[in-house]
Amino acid sequence: MIRLTLRQFRTQAAAAFALLLLVAILLISTRPHLAHIYGVYAKAQAACVASDDCGHTNIVIGQLDRLLEHLDLVLVALPALLGAFWGAPLISRELENGTHRLAWTQSVTRTRWLTVKLAIVGVASVVTTGLMSLMFTWWSSPSDRTSMNRFDVALFGQRNVAPLGYAAFGFALGVTAGALIRRTLPAMAATLGGFLGVRLAFTYLVRPHLIAPKHLTTTLAAVARGFGSSNGGPPTIFASASGLPNAWIYSTRIVDASGHGLTSEVAVNACPSLATPFTRSGSGSVRAVPAPADARDAFQSCITNLSSTYHGLVTYQPADRYWIFQIYETAIFLATAALLSGLCFYLIRRRAT
Repeated sequence: MIRLTLRQFRTQAAAAFALLLLVAILLISTRPHLAHIYGVYAKAQAACVASDDCGHTNIVIGQLDRLLEHLDLVLVALPALLGAFWGAPLISRELENGTHRLAWTQSVTRTRWLTVKLAIVGVASVVTTGLMSLMFTWWSSPSDRTSMNRFDVALFGQRNVAPLGYAAFGFALGVTAGALIRRTLPAMAATLGGFLGVRLAFTYLVRPHLIAPKHLTTTLAAVARGFGSSNGGPPTIFASASGLPNAWIYSTRIVDASGHGLTSEVAVNACPSLATPFTRSGSGSVRAVPAPADARDAFQSCITNLSSTYHGLVTYQPADRYWIFQIYETAIFLATAALLSGLCFYLIRRRAT
């Protein structure tokens, strides 16, 4: 049974090996140049911050970051594709063609038949994704050190151990879809849609609640970044946290002692000189026009007046919880994969020949 499964899987295995080899050559050959670019960027940014002229530097590195984001899509799609093309046909093709009867009527039990298939192809799926993740994590480390935002949605699921859980889940989902639907193409489509839905739901609905966030109370001056209008709304003070590298910032709010947020009315009353640069355009949206030369001093005076009543409140996950989130998420997807595999055994044992 092991030899037969290996023979059936040899084409997919050869394709995966060739892909990994090609990616490895590409990443190894370009990694020194990437490290040099980001090393130069780190020095250039320090110089441009001192001169308050970072426009060109940020444009260049922004273009490179967008390229890296496109490359990260490979790791987003890989577990889903392996689940669809390796997992879904694993049982459904056998059931469609009736070849499962040959194995079941011989000395091979249904449990052994499924165990061998799941073990060989499932491990190959996890190893392929794991090696790809390892290479991308190493290759993109200069960019990740610069961005200082490892919890970002575009980075968290494509680095370190989390892709291992996704690969196991994607493969188990494909096998389960094949066992339930019993037709290859519909099972492949269901696997792609189901995997995408679960990944999105977990990323935006589950991951933020895995661990209760921390709350940091700080001064208003530490979080106030400017005075402006968002989406055509009334002018208000914008706030963002700083000094928390690689932390996951849930929110940065300006509140009073009772926890009530700063309203635009209070902000405009406290900062009347800053409210005047906002005019209504022909489209009905509010936009900013160049502020007077003393706008910065006026803004600082505004913050000083409000600081007696308002302060900053940052809700966040500290950087040292990164690996806890990685392990939790990987364990959850591995456990789900195990449950789906158990369901496959149940379905196969109950199926009549």
